[in-house]
This record gives sequence, structure tokens and C-alpha cells, in this order.
Amino acid sequence: MTTTSEQPNSQPVRKPRVFDDKGGMYELGKRIAEGGQGIVCPTQDPRFLVKVSRHSAGDPRTEAWSRQIAAVQRMPIDENDLPIAMPVALVTKPRPGYVMELMDGLIPLEEILRQAHEHLLIEDSLAGFLATGGLERRLRLLARLARILARLHGLGIAHGDLSPKNVFISRSVEHDQVWLIDCDNLTYAVKTSTLQIYTPDFGAPEIFRGQLGISTYTDIWSFAIIAFQTLTLLHPFKSGSLVDADSDLEAAAFRGEVPWVDHDSDDRNRATAGIPREFVCTSQLSTLFQRCFQDGLSEPEARPSLAEWAEVLEAAAALQIQCSEAGGGCGSTFLWSDTMECPFCGQAKLGAKSAVLMDHMIFAHRSVLGDDAKPADQWTRTGCAQVVGAMPVPLRQSPPGTASYPDSKQLASIWIQDGALTIKVERGADVTLQTSGVKQLETLRGRVQLPASGLRLALHLGRLDAPHNVWRLTW
Repeated sequence: MTTTSEQPNSQPVRKPRVFDDKGGMYELGKRIAEGGQGIVCPTQDPRFLVKVSRHSAGDPRTEAWSRQIAAVQRMPIDENDLPIAMPVALVTKPRPGYVMELMDGLIPLEEILRQAHEHLLIEDSLAGFLATGGLERRLRLLARLARILARLHGLGIAHGDLSPKNVFISRSVEHDQVWLIDCDNLTYAVKTSTLQIYTPDFGAPEIFRGQLGISTYTDIWSFAIIAFQTLTLLHPFKSGSLVDADSDLEAAAFRGEVPWVDHDSDDRNRATAGIPREFVCTSQLSTLFQRCFQDGLSEPEARPSLAEWAEVLEAAAALQIQCSEAGGGCGSTFLWSDTMECPFCGQAKLGAKSAVLMDHMIFAHRSVLGDDAKPADQWTRTGCAQVVGAMPVPLRQSPPGTASYPDSKQLASIWIQDGALTIKVERGADVTLQTSGVKQLETLRGRVQLPASGLRLALHLGRLDAPHNVWRLTW
């Protein structure tokens, strides 16, 4: 005779609930971020996150935090169309907090860092780096984040607690949307600030030393650490050999008492892992990291502004070449080089006409410069450049790497298709083609295809009788 024991009916685990001041109810999922003030959780509605206080309703710390949230609600964030998840309702039960609305389809930046780092540690592979969008996507995400923070700083406001946990990005590698959460840390960036909030790996040294409070300068420091980690998979201080050999030095590193991993004269804390900087950084980007982590270590004012970071990152994104999977490559992008070989897979060598580098110039008519001007005086090289490959590249009124680039009007797009340089001119735009050895300039309209000829070309954007942008290339 066989007997069976009856099991009690299993009851579904009830998720914790919170209620807001507008009659809304939210079921909380597993926490996705946590700080000194509160805990961030997803809800049953993917559009909303909830942050609740770590402390009870009557706690003085909770009351101070509630006053801070009320102050944040009055800040000019929505009217300036900044992608920052602001409070849309206040949580009243069981403990104070707030509800924030977020675009659907976003994940924390921390997630792609974790995935890339795990592959590097476990497999000694860059598979995670490539699977999460490769180099170009990272540069564009960071540039967009820098632009958002630069606009925030232009309002005199600091984020206060920037980390990969509170930077949300598009889940799809095809997109590069960026949103910020943890808006309760927003504060007007006055010099007398004593508010010392930070996430340990990302706090500025002056906060760790207890000397100063949060400011735009501490935001810059946090951003630079995020950027360095996102590109190299290394922390600029704690990933070095000195700290790695003695974990007790980590706190000293955060206080600025240990050199960063790429210090130009002190190699005590060099890093032996991570992605080589020459794979992912232009010389201008490496200079910004040095200025921030070396010159800006003890002098916050020496740190590059977020606008400068944005321009350099956009300029680097414009120098990307696609490594073709069809040709046996890895499918990532890499920085332009004369060898045209992908450093990530070491196998792909692109054809001579699969990508071309354009140099940016400013051209001024002789009538503007005066009768004594020589032909060479009409051309001014700006140092901006852009790679053209299989994907359409926008040609704007301003080149990448300049302050006005993101908001400038697109005049044309250019790409390589079936061995021909293809140009599509926007309706009403002035685009003129100048070919070396040909006196007559050609006005371009609609879509034009230029076969390879080995000649020097100049694409004039704008009226020819006024100073205007020119892209020059050999095709």
C-alpha cells in the first residue's frame, strides 16, 4: 500500500506594493538600484519606476529627502526637454518616495558593462563588448550622455550621483537613447554645497576626502569614470596593479592618493587587463582622460567640461569603419587607420574603396578676403574629419566635433554603394561638387552617384559667395 503526503496549497508570493498621492498602486519588482537615500524598483508597468526611502516616514532623513524631492519638482527640467525621469507622483504608503516615468525598452548602462566584463574575465573574449553594440555605439551613447549633462550644467544644476546604475540606455543595440534616473539628487551647483552623495566607485576625490560637496565638477569626474569603463572595461583607479595587489589601497585610490592606470609618468598602478586604449580612444579622447584623472585629481576646475567631452566623443564616432561580417570580420566598428584592419578580430582587411576619409575645410570667397588674398588663403583646415562607408553619413551645416553639430541642419547624406560614392541632397540645400582638374563646378540635386576616379573632390555646403563648409576627399 502506497501513501502520499498532501502538500499545502502553494500561495503565490505577493509582491510589495506602494501607493501614491494620486490614488495609484504599484507592485514592486526586484530592486535595480540602491543608494544612501532610497531603493529603485521596477513596477508592473514598464513605463514606471519607483524609488522609496530607506527610512521610515517619521525619520528626519526621510523628511529632508521629501523636501529635496519637492525642490526638484520645481526645477526647469521638463520645459527644457531633458531626458531625466522626474517625479510624476509622490509615494505616500507604506513609506515616502516617488514615481518616475521612463521610456519603455531601456536598461541600465550597468547591464552592458557587466556583460562585456564577464566575457572578458571568463573567456578572455571581447564577445560581450561586441554583442552590446561595439565601439561606435558606446561612443554615441557617451556623447549623448555628455550632451544631456552639459545642458543640465548650463541650467546651473548638477546631477549629483552619476553611475551606470542610474544611466538608462536603449535595450536594442540599434538605438542609442539615454535617460537619467535618481533625479532626487539634482541640486543647484553652488560652490558652498556640502551635500556629499556618491556611489563609491564613481565619487569624486574631493567628496571622498570630505572637502567639498557635489557640483558640476563632481559630475564630470563621475562621467569620465563611466566613459573610461564603458570603453576599456577598466576602472581608471581600482583596476590598476597597485590596487589590485592590495585591496586596502582602494579607499586611498578613491581619495586621489594613487595614480590612475594610464598616468604619463607614474607607472606604479598600471593596468595589465582591459581593452588597449589605442583600440577605443582617439588621441583627443586620451588627452581628456589625462586632464581629468591627472590634472583634475586635485584641481576640479582643470577637468574638461561636459560640452568638450561631447564634442570629442562625437568626433571619434565619426571616424568609425565597419568591420564586415561577410568578409570574415567581427561586425564591430573600429577607428580609422591607414592599415584598414580591425584591431578587435585582427582578420578583416577592407577593400580600398569600402571606406574613405573626408577632411573638413572652411572656404571663403576672395571677395570676402580682399583683393590681396591668395588662392591658398581661401581654404582653412579645421581638423575635423569623417569616415564614409556603407551606411549613410549625414552632412550637416556643422561638422562632428563642434558645439553646434547635433542641432545643425542636415544638408545631404553620403555613403558608398556598389563601388560608387552616393550623395543624396536634401530638398532646397546648396551642395556643389568641385572636381580636381575640372574648372566647371557642378550643382548637385537629388541623388548622385560618382564612380571611383582617383581624383580629388570637394563638396561645398552652402552659398559659394559666402564662407561655407567643405568636405574634401579622394575618390
